[in-house]
Amino acid sequence: MKISELEKMSLLKSIPREMESKAEEPAYCIEYLDQPFYRDLKDMVGKQISSCERLLINTKDIDKRNVIQRETLILKLVLELLEY
Repeated sequence: MKISELEKMSLLKSIPREMESKAEEPAYCIEYLDQPFYRDLKDMVGKQISSCERLLINTKDIDKRNVIQRETLILKLVLELLEY
């Protein structure tokens, strides 16, 4: 299975950075595609971490890389909480 079939990142919309500024900041969404059935919640989060790490390898845009790294960090924290 190709990595592009497993996950992708899409641009959701532009959101304002600050109220006083008219500049807009892109908002991204990571989609987990064709994921297998999971044994439990810990298994699901682990698979999503793997998907994010694979997606990070092929991503060159710094904004998208930051989003993926943030998502990976959040998922790792969730996984750590599930282990307690």
